[in-house]
Amino acid sequence: MTEITIREARVHYIEGERFDRSRPTLLFVHGAGQSVATWKFQFGLFKNHPHFNFIALDLPGHGGSEGEGLRSVAEYKDFLLKFIDTLKLQNIILIGHSMGGGIAMLLAIERPEILKACVLAATGAKLSVAQQTLDTVKNNYEAFCEIAPQRMFAEDSPQELKQEFKQGLIDIGQEVCYWDLVTCNEFDILDDVHKITLPTLIVSADKDMLTPVKYGEYLHQKIYGSEFYEIKGSGHFIMQEKSQEFNIILENFLNNFIE
Repeated sequence: MTEITIREARVHYIEGERFDRSRPTLLFVHGAGQSVATWKFQFGLFKNHPHFNFIALDLPGHGGSEGEGLRSVAEYKDFLLKFIDTLKLQNIILIGHSMGGGIAMLLAIERPEILKACVLAATGAKLSVAQQTLDTVKNNYEAFCEIAPQRMFAEDSPQELKQEFKQGLIDIGQEVCYWDLVTCNEFDILDDVHKITLPTLIVSADKDMLTPVKYGEYLHQKIYGSEFYEIKGSGHFIMQEKSQEFNIILENFLNNFIE
C-alpha cells in the first residue's frame, strides 16, 4: 500500500514496480462509488511495462483513502490536481471511467498543458442519474447494492465481477455513493467538451445502460481528432467485462506515445 497526505488526509494509490520519470505516466481514475480495484486487469498489464509508469488512486472517501467523498466533479478535479502536484507527475496520460472520465475531461479542458492524452471509458459529457436511483440509494442502500450489479454489468458477464462490485458498494457505504451519484447527476459539459484538444481515446459498450454508446459518439463528434471504439457484449465496466479487448484498444492507442 502506497500513501501520501493531502489536506491532512491519507490518500491511497497503487503504482507499478518501476517508476521512471522519463517515461509517460498512465494515471487511472475510477468512477462513482468505486476504488482502484476498478483497474485490476489493467494493473496486471501495465505494472511492469517497459514504456509507461502506472498509477491508480482512490479518490477521497473511497477504497483506502481517508476523508469524505467530494460534492462535485470540479472538486474531484481540483483534488486530482493536488495529487498530481504532490507526486510531481508529468507526461500524464489520464484514463478515467464514468465519473472518472468526467474528472479527466474537466482537467483536459482547464489544464491541457500537464497532460499528453486522455482515455475516456464508459463516460459522457452529461452523466444523468435517475431520481428513482438516487432515492433508492438514499433510503434503501441495501436494496440498491442488490439491484445495481444487474444494471451495471451485461447479463452474461461473470458472476464473480458482479459480486465484487456489490461488495465494493457495501465497503464504500451509502453516504459516499449517494453524493457521488448526485455529483454525476449535476455534471454537464455538453457545451464545453469541444474545447478538449488533446489526443483522446473514447471507448463505449453496447450493453451499457448508464452511459450508452450515444454518449461516446457525442464525445467523438465534439472532440476533434478523437478515436472511438464500441465494445460488444459489455455493460458499464468494460475494462473488466471485456478486459482483453479493452486492453488491446488501449495499448494500440498508447503506442502513439512511446518515447
